[in-house]
Amino acid sequence: MTAADGPALGAARAGVADGLRTPFFVAAIVVVTLVVVAELGLSVVVVNANVVPPGPEVAQNLGVPAGVQEVNSVNGQEPPGSGIAFLALIDGLLLFTVGMLGLSLVLPLRIYGRIQGLVTLIVTFLWIILCFLLVILALVQLFLMIGLLVAVPFGTIAYVALWGSFPTGAAAAVLGVLLVLKIAFGVLLVVAQPRFLRVTGLVVLVLLSVVLQLVLGLIHGFLPGVVVAIGDQFWAIITGVVALVWALIMLIGAIPAIINAIRASASATD
Repeated sequence: MTAADGPALGAARAGVADGLRTPFFVAAIVVVTLVVVAELGLSVVVVNANVVPPGPEVAQNLGVPAGVQEVNSVNGQEPPGSGIAFLALIDGLLLFTVGMLGLSLVLPLRIYGRIQGLVTLIVTFLWIILCFLLVILALVQLFLMIGLLVAVPFGTIAYVALWGSFPTGAAAAVLGVLLVLKIAFGVLLVVAQPRFLRVTGLVVLVLLSVVLQLVLGLIHGFLPGVVVAIGDQFWAIITGVVALVWALIMLIGAIPAIINAIRASASATD
Protein backbone atom coordinates (compact mmCIF):
# COMPACT_ATOMS: atom_id res chain seq x y z
CA MET A 1 0.00 0.00 0.00
CA THR A 2 1.79 3.09 -1.22
CA ALA A 3 1.05 6.76 -0.88
CA ALA A 4 -0.93 6.55 -4.09
CA ASP A 5 -2.99 3.63 -2.84
CA GLY A 6 -4.03 5.25 0.42
CA PRO A 7 -6.59 7.72 -1.00
CA ALA A 8 -7.71 5.23 -3.65
CA LEU A 9 -8.35 2.49 -1.12
CA GLY A 10 -11.36 4.20 0.38
CA ALA A 11 -12.93 4.81 -3.03
CA ALA A 12 -12.27 1.23 -4.17
CA ARG A 13 -13.30 -0.34 -0.88
CA ALA A 14 -16.96 -0.71 -1.74
CA GLY A 15 -16.16 -2.24 -5.10
CA VAL A 16 -13.70 -4.71 -3.60
CA ALA A 17 -16.05 -5.70 -0.82
CA ASP A 18 -18.82 -6.28 -3.33
CA GLY A 19 -18.42 -9.88 -4.47
CA LEU A 20 -15.51 -10.68 -2.17
CA ARG A 21 -15.14 -14.42 -1.64
CA THR A 22 -14.23 -14.34 2.02
CA PRO A 23 -12.99 -17.96 2.39
CA PHE A 24 -10.45 -17.46 -0.39
CA PHE A 25 -9.32 -14.13 1.06
CA VAL A 26 -8.83 -15.68 4.51
CA ALA A 27 -6.92 -18.55 2.87
CA ALA A 28 -4.67 -16.01 1.12
CA ILE A 29 -3.87 -14.36 4.47
CA VAL A 30 -3.09 -17.78 5.98
CA VAL A 31 -0.79 -18.64 3.07
CA VAL A 32 1.21 -15.39 3.24
CA THR A 33 1.52 -15.92 6.99
CA LEU A 34 2.95 -19.37 6.27
CA VAL A 35 5.42 -17.75 3.87
CA VAL A 36 6.79 -15.47 6.60
CA VAL A 37 6.90 -18.30 9.14
CA ALA A 38 8.67 -20.55 6.64
CA GLU A 39 11.26 -17.89 5.81
CA LEU A 40 12.05 -17.39 9.48
CA GLY A 41 11.81 -21.07 10.45
CA LEU A 42 12.85 -23.25 7.52
CA SER A 43 15.92 -21.13 6.79
CA VAL A 44 17.23 -22.03 10.23
CA VAL A 45 15.85 -25.56 10.70
CA VAL A 46 16.46 -26.91 7.19
CA VAL A 47 19.33 -24.89 5.73
CA ASN A 48 21.52 -24.29 8.75
CA ALA A 49 20.97 -27.81 10.06
CA ASN A 50 23.01 -29.10 7.13
CA VAL A 51 26.21 -27.40 8.28
CA VAL A 52 27.98 -28.01 11.55
CA PRO A 53 30.24 -25.01 12.12
CA PRO A 54 33.49 -25.48 13.99
CA GLY A 55 33.56 -24.76 17.68
CA PRO A 56 35.27 -21.72 19.20
CA GLU A 57 38.52 -23.63 19.82
CA VAL A 58 38.73 -24.89 16.25
CA ALA A 59 37.83 -21.48 14.84
CA GLN A 60 40.50 -19.85 16.95
CA ASN A 61 43.12 -22.35 15.79
CA LEU A 62 42.18 -21.56 12.19
CA GLY A 63 42.72 -17.87 12.84
CA VAL A 64 39.08 -16.79 12.82
CA PRO A 65 38.69 -13.36 14.46
CA ALA A 66 36.52 -13.34 17.58
CA GLY A 67 34.27 -10.80 15.86
CA VAL A 68 33.01 -13.43 13.43
CA GLN A 69 31.56 -15.55 16.21
CA GLU A 70 30.15 -12.45 17.93
CA VAL A 71 28.38 -11.23 14.79
CA ASN A 72 26.91 -14.67 14.18
CA SER A 73 25.54 -14.80 17.71
CA VAL A 74 24.04 -11.32 17.34
CA ASN A 75 22.35 -12.36 14.11
CA GLY A 76 20.77 -15.24 15.99
CA GLN A 77 22.05 -17.86 13.58
CA GLU A 78 25.03 -19.97 12.67
CA PRO A 79 26.60 -19.97 9.22
CA PRO A 80 25.95 -20.29 6.34
CA GLY A 81 23.30 -17.81 5.18
CA SER A 82 20.86 -14.98 5.75
CA GLY A 83 19.25 -14.57 2.33
CA ILE A 84 16.13 -16.64 2.96
CA ALA A 85 15.52 -15.20 6.41
CA PHE A 86 15.86 -11.62 5.11
CA LEU A 87 13.03 -12.29 2.64
CA ALA A 88 10.76 -12.10 5.68
CA LEU A 89 11.48 -8.36 5.84
CA ILE A 90 9.68 -7.78 2.53
CA ASP A 91 7.06 -10.50 2.99
CA GLY A 92 6.28 -9.21 6.47
CA LEU A 93 5.28 -5.92 4.84
CA LEU A 94 3.20 -7.90 2.35
CA LEU A 95 1.42 -9.64 5.22
CA PHE A 96 0.77 -6.28 6.91
CA THR A 97 -0.58 -4.77 3.67
CA VAL A 98 -2.97 -7.65 3.09
CA GLY A 99 -4.02 -7.52 6.74
CA MET A 100 -4.82 -3.82 6.44
CA LEU A 101 -6.82 -4.48 3.27
CA GLY A 102 -8.78 -7.12 5.13
CA LEU A 103 -9.33 -4.73 8.01
CA SER A 104 -10.66 -2.11 5.59
CA LEU A 105 -13.32 -4.59 4.47
CA VAL A 106 -14.43 -5.35 8.02
CA LEU A 107 -14.42 -1.99 9.77
CA PRO A 108 -16.67 0.95 8.86
CA LEU A 109 -14.85 3.32 6.53
CA ARG A 110 -15.02 6.17 9.04
CA ILE A 111 -13.29 4.14 11.76
CA TYR A 112 -10.79 2.55 9.39
CA GLY A 113 -9.83 5.93 7.94
CA ARG A 114 -8.94 7.18 11.42
CA ILE A 115 -6.77 4.24 12.50
CA GLN A 116 -5.19 3.17 9.20
CA GLY A 117 -2.67 6.02 9.01
CA LEU A 118 -1.63 5.78 12.65
CA VAL A 119 -1.20 1.99 12.59
CA THR A 120 0.77 2.16 9.35
CA LEU A 121 2.96 4.94 10.72
CA ILE A 122 3.85 3.00 13.88
CA VAL A 123 4.44 -0.34 12.15
CA THR A 124 6.52 1.07 9.31
CA PHE A 125 8.60 3.22 11.67
CA LEU A 126 9.50 0.18 13.74
CA TRP A 127 10.08 -1.82 10.54
CA ILE A 128 12.53 0.82 9.28
CA ILE A 129 14.52 0.61 12.50
CA LEU A 130 14.55 -3.20 12.33
CA CYS A 131 15.67 -3.24 8.69
CA PHE A 132 18.38 -0.66 9.35
CA LEU A 133 19.86 -2.62 12.26
CA LEU A 134 19.76 -5.92 10.42
CA VAL A 135 21.37 -4.42 7.32
CA ILE A 136 24.20 -2.94 9.40
CA LEU A 137 24.83 -6.29 11.11
CA ALA A 138 24.73 -8.08 7.76
CA LEU A 139 27.22 -5.57 6.31
CA VAL A 140 29.61 -6.19 9.19
CA GLN A 141 29.42 -9.93 8.61
CA LEU A 142 29.88 -9.50 4.84
CA PHE A 143 33.05 -7.47 5.38
CA LEU A 144 34.34 -10.14 7.76
CA MET A 145 33.62 -12.86 5.21
CA ILE A 146 35.40 -11.02 2.41
CA GLY A 147 38.28 -10.11 4.69
CA LEU A 148 38.81 -13.73 5.66
CA LEU A 149 38.51 -14.96 2.08
CA VAL A 150 41.27 -12.68 0.79
CA ALA A 151 43.55 -13.18 3.81
CA VAL A 152 45.57 -16.02 2.29
CA PRO A 153 46.32 -18.57 3.60
CA PHE A 154 44.96 -18.81 7.14
CA GLY A 155 42.06 -16.42 6.69
CA THR A 156 40.97 -18.30 3.58
CA ILE A 157 41.14 -21.60 5.47
CA ALA A 158 39.00 -20.09 8.23
CA TYR A 159 36.48 -18.78 5.69
CA VAL A 160 36.20 -22.17 4.02
CA ALA A 161 35.72 -23.83 7.41
CA LEU A 162 32.90 -21.46 8.34
CA TRP A 163 31.13 -20.65 5.06
CA GLY A 164 32.68 -22.76 2.32
CA SER A 165 30.03 -25.50 2.22
CA PHE A 166 26.76 -23.70 1.61
CA PRO A 167 23.86 -26.22 1.44
CA THR A 168 22.50 -25.11 -1.92
CA GLY A 169 20.28 -28.19 -2.25
CA ALA A 170 18.46 -27.56 1.03
CA ALA A 171 18.20 -23.85 0.24
CA ALA A 172 16.71 -24.65 -3.17
CA ALA A 173 14.13 -26.88 -1.50
CA VAL A 174 13.12 -24.09 0.87
CA LEU A 175 12.94 -21.55 -1.96
CA GLY A 176 10.82 -23.97 -3.97
CA VAL A 177 8.32 -24.31 -1.13
CA LEU A 178 8.22 -20.52 -0.74
CA LEU A 179 7.61 -20.00 -4.46
CA VAL A 180 4.70 -22.46 -4.45
CA LEU A 181 3.19 -20.68 -1.44
CA LYS A 182 3.55 -17.27 -3.08
CA ILE A 183 1.92 -18.49 -6.28
CA ALA A 184 -0.91 -19.96 -4.22
CA PHE A 185 -1.25 -16.64 -2.39
CA GLY A 186 -1.55 -14.71 -5.65
CA VAL A 187 -4.11 -17.14 -7.07
CA LEU A 188 -6.21 -17.11 -3.90
CA LEU A 189 -6.15 -13.32 -3.78
CA VAL A 190 -7.33 -12.97 -7.39
CA VAL A 191 -10.00 -15.64 -6.92
CA ALA A 192 -11.18 -13.87 -3.76
CA GLN A 193 -11.60 -10.60 -5.65
CA PRO A 194 -10.05 -9.77 -9.06
CA ARG A 195 -10.23 -6.06 -8.19
CA PHE A 196 -7.29 -6.55 -5.83
CA LEU A 197 -5.20 -6.34 -9.01
CA ARG A 198 -6.07 -2.63 -9.08
CA VAL A 199 -4.26 -2.05 -5.78
CA THR A 200 -0.95 -1.02 -7.33
CA GLY A 201 1.09 -1.12 -4.16
CA LEU A 202 -0.02 -4.67 -3.37
CA VAL A 203 0.77 -5.94 -6.87
CA VAL A 204 4.21 -4.29 -6.92
CA LEU A 205 5.03 -5.66 -3.48
CA VAL A 206 4.13 -9.21 -4.54
CA LEU A 207 6.29 -8.87 -7.66
CA LEU A 208 9.18 -7.51 -5.60
CA SER A 209 8.95 -10.46 -3.23
CA VAL A 210 8.99 -12.99 -6.09
CA VAL A 211 11.83 -11.27 -7.97
CA LEU A 212 14.03 -11.00 -4.87
CA GLN A 213 13.48 -14.69 -4.18
CA LEU A 214 14.20 -15.76 -7.77
CA VAL A 215 17.44 -13.77 -7.87
CA LEU A 216 18.48 -15.37 -4.57
CA GLY A 217 17.90 -18.79 -6.12
CA LEU A 218 20.04 -17.82 -9.12
CA ILE A 219 22.83 -16.70 -6.79
CA HIS A 220 22.73 -20.04 -4.99
CA GLY A 221 22.68 -21.96 -8.25
CA PHE A 222 25.28 -20.19 -10.40
CA LEU A 223 27.99 -18.84 -8.09
CA PRO A 224 30.99 -21.06 -7.36
CA GLY A 225 30.31 -23.07 -4.22
CA VAL A 226 32.98 -21.44 -2.08
CA VAL A 227 31.57 -17.91 -2.55
CA VAL A 228 27.84 -18.74 -2.47
CA ALA A 229 27.69 -17.61 1.15
CA ILE A 230 29.08 -14.20 0.19
CA GLY A 231 26.54 -13.84 -2.61
CA ASP A 232 23.77 -14.93 -0.25
CA GLN A 233 24.88 -12.38 2.34
CA PHE A 234 25.11 -9.62 -0.28
CA TRP A 235 21.59 -10.33 -1.54
CA ALA A 236 20.29 -10.42 2.02
CA ILE A 237 21.57 -6.85 2.38
CA ILE A 238 19.89 -5.83 -0.89
CA THR A 239 16.64 -7.39 0.32
CA GLY A 240 16.90 -5.53 3.62
CA VAL A 241 17.50 -2.22 1.84
CA VAL A 242 14.50 -2.80 -0.47
CA ALA A 243 12.31 -3.56 2.55
CA LEU A 244 13.58 -0.44 4.30
CA VAL A 245 12.81 1.77 1.29
CA TRP A 246 9.35 0.25 0.88
CA ALA A 247 8.59 0.76 4.58
CA LEU A 248 9.72 4.38 4.20
CA ILE A 249 7.33 4.84 1.26
CA MET A 250 4.50 3.37 3.32
CA LEU A 251 5.37 5.65 6.23
CA ILE A 252 5.28 8.74 4.00
CA GLY A 253 1.99 7.56 2.53
CA ALA A 254 0.50 7.27 6.03
CA ILE A 255 1.06 10.95 6.83
CA PRO A 256 -1.77 12.32 4.61
CA ALA A 257 -4.14 9.72 6.09
CA ILE A 258 -3.30 10.92 9.60
CA ILE A 259 -3.80 14.57 8.60
CA ASN A 260 -7.17 13.73 7.02
CA ALA A 261 -8.22 11.81 10.13
CA ILE A 262 -7.32 14.80 12.34
CA ARG A 263 -9.28 17.14 10.09
CA ALA A 264 -12.25 14.80 10.09
CA SER A 265 -12.18 14.59 13.88
CA ALA A 266 -11.96 18.38 14.15
CA SER A 267 -14.91 18.80 11.75
CA ALA A 268 -16.98 16.29 13.68
CA THR A 269 -16.20 18.15 16.91
CA ASP A 270 -17.22 21.50 15.40
